[in-house]
Amino acid sequence: MRNIYGVVLSSALALAALTACDPASEPAAAPAPKVGAGSAAVPTATSAAAPAMDATTKKACGELLNAVAETAKNAADAEKIGPPVGYVAVSTQYIAGSAAMSAYSIGANETVAAAADKVNAAMEDLDKAWNANPKKAPSKADLDAAVKELKAACAAG
Repeated sequence: MRNIYGVVLSSALALAALTACDPASEPAAAPAPKVGAGSAAVPTATSAAAPAMDATTKKACGELLNAVAETAKNAADAEKIGPPVGYVAVSTQYIAGSAAMSAYSIGANETVAAAADKVNAAMEDLDKAWNANPKKAPSKADLDAAVKELKAACAAG
């Protein structure tokens, strides 16, 4: 029983550390355009902003997909422990995974963030289902569909 609490506590601490502000995700200030003698000052979008967003989204996708895989592995391991402690641990793993979806989707493009929100919601639903009836494993169909959508959103970039 102590091992489960250690896992839960360490997961919570790791999650807290991961959700701290990441200075690399803050937008950089764009340089002021130089105006020549014969040119008009026309504001334009810089091409540097687009790759930065793509890099942020790619990073978010990697972290999101890793978090999904880790949550699935940890939940399966916890389920093997058996009732009642194992099922509480399964529920906790889905909550940790749900929090990771929220944390890692920050800065991702709208499509990836929306897909991560669906995974987040599916994980929260699984947590509730495990708590409502710990004797019967709930269906993971909604989570599987949400993860498939997240993978498609990440593949689309």
